[in-house]
Amino acid sequence: MRYEYLVGLRYLRARRHERFVSLIAVISLGGVAIGTFALTVVLSVMSGFQEDLRARLLAFNPQITVETSAAHDQLAALQQKIETALPAVAAIAPFTTSQVLAVSTTPSGVPAYVAGGTLRGVLAAHNPVLTELKSTLESGSLEVLDQTRSVTLIENGTQRAVQLPTVIIGKSLAEELGLGLGDPLIIISPTSLGAAGPRLRRFVVSGLFHSGMYEYDSSLMFVALKNSEALLAEDPQLETGLEIRVRNLFDAPAIAGKIAALAGSGYRTANWTQTDAPLFSALKLEKFTYFLVLLLIVLVAAFNIVATLVMVVMERRKEIAILRAMGARAASIATIFLCEGAALGLAGTALGVTGGFIASFLIGKYHLIHLPPDLFMVSVVPVRLYPGNFLAVAAAAVVLCLCGAIYPALQARALRPVEIIRYE
Repeated sequence: MRYEYLVGLRYLRARRHERFVSLIAVISLGGVAIGTFALTVVLSVMSGFQEDLRARLLAFNPQITVETSAAHDQLAALQQKIETALPAVAAIAPFTTSQVLAVSTTPSGVPAYVAGGTLRGVLAAHNPVLTELKSTLESGSLEVLDQTRSVTLIENGTQRAVQLPTVIIGKSLAEELGLGLGDPLIIISPTSLGAAGPRLRRFVVSGLFHSGMYEYDSSLMFVALKNSEALLAEDPQLETGLEIRVRNLFDAPAIAGKIAALAGSGYRTANWTQTDAPLFSALKLEKFTYFLVLLLIVLVAAFNIVATLVMVVMERRKEIAILRAMGARAASIATIFLCEGAALGLAGTALGVTGGFIASFLIGKYHLIHLPPDLFMVSVVPVRLYPGNFLAVAAAAVVLCLCGAIYPALQARALRPVEIIRYE
């Protein structure tokens, strides 16, 4: 080990009359540790919220969508072409969607409540795309959408049993319409005009989902693809296409470009980064802002390191002069104090990052922080431990501490040993 490192570490050990300098050094180290601790915990929590939100959004929004007004045989041909040409595509399935009205009825058969929503026709049995949606179901399953159920209806005071197709709706929408499992629901397509006016069809509620996101829980309705096509056949707002899931979520933009080239004109291709771009951009900006703001804590600690090293330089003037007289170079003197700043920064960063990792792990594993579920989409604070976050915090803290040590090092380097020996 070079002597500069040994001398720099030795200067961190206070003598009897330097206790105050040592105390400030400990405070500086503690400031770095607290700053990095707070920064790592906040970044872990922000990453958890970001990933949780992304998972909830992608439970209802496909990673890639291809929409068109083409016939079903053309869509089927495109689906086969995509599956053959792009191995990165994990799953693909057809879908339809349109804006509709949902109407509940009283036990006597009279319309009760009305709400607007979005009807999604999906491949019910063994849908390879909507795997995340299944985790939000509180009752029922996607497979029941292919079935019909017997329901007793009252019309003109007369009861009769009918077989109705099934629908899965959001929990908030069910509460808004006063519906429960097994209740009938009338779905109206206002823009689909049949011989007697807008098309409508009765369904029976066979499942409820709850994502924690009111936008989806209060508007989405899922039915079998064949039932949506029968209801929305003449709807000018009907969107038909393919929903696609890829093996690597972050490859979706590149794969969407390849799919657009395969599909050609007449098809509209979009991926999840475009669908929710403003939201994810806001989250990314918020996370970066938290990083900068909390990094100021480390910056304050770095200023304390500057003050500490300046006082050390003043206390060690005689020793610096002796070292220079013995042949030490000016650069070596500067290195001594850079080593002191690096030692304080590394020690504080190690303590803070280690403590932040442990705290984040405990918060995520044992759900130490609870949130009111009626106000937030999660009941506990989600945490995700990404090595990149911890490495970025450690690197930023060490760089700030080294930068803080530059001025005292240059001050020590500029001392003139002849004058110090002559007058002191």
